[in-house]
Amino acid sequence: MNAWWGALSPVEHVFWIIAVAATTVLLVQLVIACFTGLDVDVDVAGHDVGGHHDIGGPHFQLLTVRGLVAFFSVFGWSGLAFNQHGHHLPLVITFAFGCGLIMMLATALIFWGLANLQSESTMDLSKAKGMFATVYLKIPAVGQGQGKISLNLQNKLIEVDAVTTDVNDIPTGASVVIKDFTNNKTTVERV
Repeated sequence: MNAWWGALSPVEHVFWIIAVAATTVLLVQLVIACFTGLDVDVDVAGHDVGGHHDIGGPHFQLLTVRGLVAFFSVFGWSGLAFNQHGHHLPLVITFAFGCGLIMMLATALIFWGLANLQSESTMDLSKAKGMFATVYLKIPAVGQGQGKISLNLQNKLIEVDAVTTDVNDIPTGASVVIKDFTNNKTTVERV
């Protein structure tokens, strides 16, 4: 190994060090993400970009730790490859830099796209007003307690606590219409 390392040029030493160090960090990031489920990334200013959302959706972040690690990994390996083909050093560095930038951009695009695939899991029950539902658990008459209804909201079948203003109980399986939603309870009337 010592003879192999000694036979390399100083430029190859630099590319090998960059490639191996960055690839090692990249693999550590991958192992941590796979075994712990943690996907925390920071931009170069130190802001958390893992799951950063606003009204417009996730932000596109080019300069992140993950992106820089991908840049240096590809920069090192492509620099070694271009150098092996006997290109001049300025051309090798230019090609390696370009490949690193392409990889950094691809990494940013992939994770931005994945963040856009995540769906918002909160239900907006105000959209249920006027919808029909089925009584899942008997709803007692007005003032005597609550039951449950099931309905399809935002393409999900959900169960919601429900009360009624009717003077009679509403039995399981009956159809109801949602009249209001207040204090995490749905007010329904029998159809």
